[in-house]
Amino acid sequence: MTEQFRLLLERSGHSNSCRLAKGRQLFNCGDKTTHVYWLEQGLLCAYFVTAEGKEFCKEFYWQGDVIYGMRSLLGNEPLPYSVVALEPCNLLRLSIAAYRTLTVQEHQWADYHRQQLEQHLLIKERKEAFLLLKTPEQRVFAFHRDYDFLLHRIKDYQIASYLAMTPISYSRIKKRLNLT
Repeated sequence: MTEQFRLLLERSGHSNSCRLAKGRQLFNCGDKTTHVYWLEQGLLCAYFVTAEGKEFCKEFYWQGDVIYGMRSLLGNEPLPYSVVALEPCNLLRLSIAAYRTLTVQEHQWADYHRQQLEQHLLIKERKEAFLLLKTPEQRVFAFHRDYDFLLHRIKDYQIASYLAMTPISYSRIKKRLNLT
């Protein structure tokens, strides 16, 4: 579906490209996003920060992913999280206003939007079950099995945060499972 978005973007004539340096924010907590993005190259991390300054990784985005600020897109609300580039990124972007217009005026865009919402809900529900029903060992093993292509690109403390554990627990589990 993400390749479909890129093709729709290119045909729309409304998109443009942008670059984001490593360490730069795509959005900050409290922002209302103004664009939908397609990640051509690079790696991003969405994360929450508590009042005490503790970070919790929400998700990672890599090549081919579409990045929506769903609260801004659907409810015109500010985002409660930030998105940072973990590597230099090349993105295509489309303004939310153009996206909304296209989803109303063109059936391909409307179908794509519906499919994305359905996929987004499925991913969120699967992640909830993963975090609530799997043991820490099962979560670490599954992450290493399913996302081995990301392991050398993401720091251990970020993986630990994504898996809802401390970096120390993550390190110990990796050693126990011989994943180091």
